[in-house]
Amino acid sequence: FRDYLEIADLLIAAGADVNASNALGATPLWLAADNGSAAMVDRLLTAGASPNAPLPGGETPLMTASRTGATAAVNSLLSARARVNEAEHSRGQTALMWAAAQGHHKVVEALLLHGADFSARSKIRPRLMHAASTNASQYDQGIIWNRGGFTSLLFTARHGHIPSAHLLLSAGASIDKPAPTGASPLVVATHSGQSQFAAYLLETGADPNSMGAGYSPLHAAILRGDGDLVKKLLAHGANPNARLKSGTPVRRASQDWAINPSLVSATPYWLAAYFHDVDIMRDLVSAGADPHLTTLERWQPVFDRAGGVGPPHIVGGFIPPLLAAVRGPAGRGRFFNTSLRNPDREELAVLAATRVAIGFGADVTAADLQGDTALHGAAQRNFSSVVSLLVEHGANLNVKNQSGRSPLDLAKAAEATRARVDDPSRYPQGNSADTLRAFGATESTKDPEETTSNR
Repeated sequence: FRDYLEIADLLIAAGADVNASNALGATPLWLAADNGSAAMVDRLLTAGASPNAPLPGGETPLMTASRTGATAAVNSLLSARARVNEAEHSRGQTALMWAAAQGHHKVVEALLLHGADFSARSKIRPRLMHAASTNASQYDQGIIWNRGGFTSLLFTARHGHIPSAHLLLSAGASIDKPAPTGASPLVVATHSGQSQFAAYLLETGADPNSMGAGYSPLHAAILRGDGDLVKKLLAHGANPNARLKSGTPVRRASQDWAINPSLVSATPYWLAAYFHDVDIMRDLVSAGADPHLTTLERWQPVFDRAGGVGPPHIVGGFIPPLLAAVRGPAGRGRFFNTSLRNPDREELAVLAATRVAIGFGADVTAADLQGDTALHGAAQRNFSSVVSLLVEHGANLNVKNQSGRSPLDLAKAAEATRARVDDPSRYPQGNSADTLRAFGATESTKDPEETTSNR
């Protein structure tokens, strides 16, 4: 434990048991591996220490030395015939997986030379997720999400270690072999924010259109706001009009980068508008994206149907990108990060995205299936500058949605809410109701407190 070589020599010479374990099941060899002490590992192996004596959880000295990056200790253990493909019991992870995840490429190289299995997967752990898996989830009572099942390359992709990936691919690892969720290494790297690693995979031949996870690398890059990677994906043939097939996994009360299942069927351009990323919007259109594609139908989720009882039916959808730009949140898929809220800054972002969408020919009068237009959305969110821009480009001031609400009705309801609840993180300055009145919007006799948007 303290790496005292001379004392260890004295104890060994006096007949100390080199395979004795402490109360936690750790042997001296495991402790030496944990310290990364190649000299102590050599002493103990020479004295007869078992190279494969595991902890109670199955972690071997070789796995430990691989995790710590102690290449010399790893080589000594391998020379002593340590078993290279042992896996610990909890997650079924191997020495190669640990070395790859930590970016210890010298250890990765040594393990591969001694027969480490680059195709081995960690343990697959099925979890029942009571959430809408797709936009056609009207029949879903829950889905099985297979967590784990990562290969060494997938671990490397998540952490972004290019030298380790090069070794694994050179040894024969499949560049597109996905996780049980369907996520390819390129999708994992992109979703994890590993831009350079993703670019390396593209240059090495990874599929830019892998959709096994229900979302492509392009969708993930837009989620992360990675404009440079978006350009590289498009240059390598990514489909700029591919629709989302499912959302991404999301945990309760986390700051994960996640795509909500309600966005299923959105195109990359639609997502870029939703996230107010004007540069990506422009790059997508330059690469052939259709800026007019709406989402498809949205089915009522199971939990909104009295526990799943009753026939499924369509409750919304067909949202134009312009309306997506107006409705898009500030958190960019990080649902629980309330620190990102800044309504005035958000209004400026929505204004910029709205202006770009109009520049690409967006119909300012277009509505979704519920009859809501971009003007309804801007009015309800109190985005006065966006209201002005839309009206100046021909938006109908008095158009009513299927609930019979006009933009002014929604603006007045929002005004009433602001008067009742003082929450500066929710609404920007200004007054969209006054802006609509200034343009000549017709007053309604409806009670503002009863005026809501039927989304």
